[in-house]
Amino acid sequence: MPRIIKFLLFLIIFGIVFELGLLSSYTIVTAQPPDVGKLIDMQVSKVTAIWDSLTGANKTHTVKTVNVTNQEDVGKVLESKTGLNGIDLSTLGAIFSGGTDSNKVNITLTAQGYHENQTGAVSSNSTGSSTGQIIISESARYYINATATATVLSNGVQVDTNSIQITSVTQVNQ
Repeated sequence: MPRIIKFLLFLIIFGIVFELGLLSSYTIVTAQPPDVGKLIDMQVSKVTAIWDSLTGANKTHTVKTVNVTNQEDVGKVLESKTGLNGIDLSTLGAIFSGGTDSNKVNITLTAQGYHENQTGAVSSNSTGSSTGQIIISESARYYINATATATVLSNGVQVDTNSIQITSVTQVNQ
């Protein structure tokens, strides 16, 4: 047999043995029958991603941070949808991936917000009349992630406030 046929036969047998080992190890680890289609699809997508990163095939989609032109409106919507007391507009940012070929783009909004907790007590003197109120204010900070659609402008993006969907609100430990 020619060497090339031996090499191809070796590669085919190696691939079959590799896949059988993957399927059997999946069964042993999860104690469930494997979904062969999903496992093969996962392998193909990973190999394709590695190949694309080496060849530079997907260089058209880049991640960009852009300016939000209607920050006040977006801040008010984020406040109302999260239930926070305020949004720090200096931390509001919009990130989108892909080219600006179309006028409408999907974006990810990030911002920091705060929620104030106030507790108070009224003190009274010996005659029973109140003398004052003590208010203790605590502020908790939060990171907010949201998605929305936006229109691309020359100086940034204008977010469609009706399309804002909150994806996560995470409290920052102080």
